[in-house]
Order: sequence, then C-alpha cells, then structure tokens
Amino acid sequence: MNCPIRNEDTADLLLAYTARRLDPVKTALLEGHMHTCKDCAEFRAGQELVWRALDAWEAAPVTPDFNRRLYQRIEAEAAEPWYKRLFTSPMAMWKPIVPLAAACLLVVAGFVLDHPNNSTPPSPQPTFRVSVSEADQVENALDDLQLLRQLDSSATSGSSESM
Repeated sequence: MNCPIRNEDTADLLLAYTARRLDPVKTALLEGHMHTCKDCAEFRAGQELVWRALDAWEAAPVTPDFNRRLYQRIEAEAAEPWYKRLFTSPMAMWKPIVPLAAACLLVVAGFVLDHPNNSTPPSPQPTFRVSVSEADQVENALDDLQLLRQLDSSATSGSSESM
C-alpha cells in the first residue's frame, strides 16, 4: 500500500479512517500499513485525540428565550441604516473589492510605466540678430540679382529679335 500521507489522492483515506467511515477491507489494509509507517500512526493518534475531545465536549444548554433574542438581534441589525452596516463588518463588504482595486492599480501602473511623461518644455528657439550693415548687404544682393535677371531677359529678347 502506498502511504496515504505522501500521496494526495489517498490522503482522504486517513480522515475517513479516523471518522470510522471506511469499509472493513480498507480499514484492515490501513491498520496494517500503520504498523509499519510511523507518520500515519502519528496522524491516527492525533486524530483520535481530537475525536475524543469532541466526544467529551458538551454544548451549553439553549435558554428558553434564545429564539426571541436571536430574532431581536436580527431585526435590530436590519433596522440600522445601510451606511452603518457598511462599516460594521468591513471584511464581509470590502473583501470582494480588494482584488478589483489591486487589478485596477496594476493596469494603471502598467499604463504609466508604458507611457512615460515626456512633456519636457520646448527648448527656446534661437534668435537671429541681424545688424543694419548685414541687412543692407542682403538688400544690395537682391537688387543685383534683380538687375541680372532683367539683363538676362533683355539679352534673350534682343537675340530673338535679331534672328
């Protein structure tokens, strides 16, 4: 027999044995195994101790007005406003929200890390300073170009007339 403690598929055999729900054939096989396996024997001893403690335990007797007091507590709790009930049992109400908030935080963090803020202020455009003498030189150069174009156009029109 494979050891039930070391095998997850047969671990429930030990619990069924200690609860006395196992058929006689399997019980005999398991008891034979427990004579050779120290771990299973220790588990059986611990479970038998628990079962003896549960058998010895006696519940307190129910008082005659138990139902009346129970229904009064239920009615009093139902009569409270919803916002008070929201905070009286925080884990009952907030437990489903925690994974959702964690998932939202993860999505936002992923977006922020994937799209870093690169909005650096634009660098100032270089300003060009032109002195008066440079402006005059540019104006003279443009005038010279215009004069050359006029000469070129008159030379081409004069040569076409002589032909």
